[in-house]
Amino acid sequence: MEHRNSMKNKNVKRKTTRKIIGVILIAVALLVCIGLYQASQNPRVRMLLSVVHFTESTLEDPGYLLHDIDIMELCRDYANGDTQITGRIGLSGMEQVKSSIYFDVDARRSFSQQRLAANMDMDLLWIPMGQLDFYAEDQTVYMEAPLLGEDVGYAFPTGLDLFLKMPDLTSDIDRTWFRENYANIIQLTKEISIQETGETLVDEDGTISEEFVVTIPEHSGMFIWELLGMEPPDYDVVCSLYLTRNNHLRRIYVDLSEVMEGASIVIDGTNASTAYFYYELPENEHVTLHAVRNADFSSRIDIDVTYYANTGKEYAATAYLTWHEEENGIALKVKDLKVTCDGSQLAKGYFKGTLQKLSNPPDLFDGRAEELYGLEIVDWYSVRDDTEGFINDVLATTSMSVFVADDEP
Repeated sequence: MEHRNSMKNKNVKRKTTRKIIGVILIAVALLVCIGLYQASQNPRVRMLLSVVHFTESTLEDPGYLLHDIDIMELCRDYANGDTQITGRIGLSGMEQVKSSIYFDVDARRSFSQQRLAANMDMDLLWIPMGQLDFYAEDQTVYMEAPLLGEDVGYAFPTGLDLFLKMPDLTSDIDRTWFRENYANIIQLTKEISIQETGETLVDEDGTISEEFVVTIPEHSGMFIWELLGMEPPDYDVVCSLYLTRNNHLRRIYVDLSEVMEGASIVIDGTNASTAYFYYELPENEHVTLHAVRNADFSSRIDIDVTYYANTGKEYAATAYLTWHEEENGIALKVKDLKVTCDGSQLAKGYFKGTLQKLSNPPDLFDGRAEELYGLEIVDWYSVRDDTEGFINDVLATTSMSVFVADDEP
């Protein structure tokens, strides 16, 4: 009897011990889950998780950035290098012109010289009409119009730096770069300040994203500026990130006022394929640019630019850009170009040409700098408000009246 009681007591103790262990394991599991959940809700952890997702998903998305184009080469050799673009512009559908006008373009741009020169031969259908020449340096655009007369030329101060340096990437932004800089990224998350604003963004598919305002202190994140090939800024960089509950980046907003007063940019979408650029102009005017990487095609960007004039008018241009690499450069096409004013069509057109690198170009002004500096200075608003008059002057150079429209081939 005593033996049976002893065995029964041992079984009871074993069962009790198992229950206690089970309760402890459940408690530990709950604590781990709670800890992981709380950690995942920590803004700094969420930033890291968003970087991981960006590396593993966005960088592999077919809609991300420019297919078949080396981004490093594009920035270094084209945006910040010496380039030449040749091709043809075709315009039609203009009320004042009942025929198509073509411009054969040969434009050269030198970042090292901070100069641009473009020669445009103008044809009205098959009839040569003369040449328009454009030059640019620093913040000023110069135009000469031999077709209007030997001494016709103007200078247009823009107030803008026409040769801002673009990021000069020192490495591809890929998985390897993220792996090599993982420690730097973690360190940066400790240095930045993160403010959860409570603002939300709702996508068309119903996905909700939360806004976090991130401030990168001056002298922090040096590896980022090394990647961009730029001098570290002497100010705090502030941007807004919108993250989903799964810590996927849906939008990033950056105020560019320190670089270009009145400018800002937004990168949007699940695959970072949409860009919005906003720029405040003097005299209560502004310009917006909307570019969408169209993932339905291997290499296409849809573009929409709108200029909001202080006259109350809205001038807009829409088109789509396609490209592919060739042995001697990048072939470009701008198609379905439409220019409107308050919704009414002003013109339609296209461009087809090639972008190439230039090696050690000679002086783009061809020794004529002083001559260009002496051109009559014209205010931009005068040009804008008398565009029709300029077109009429051009048309007056030919005595032939052509009424046949000719669209893009």
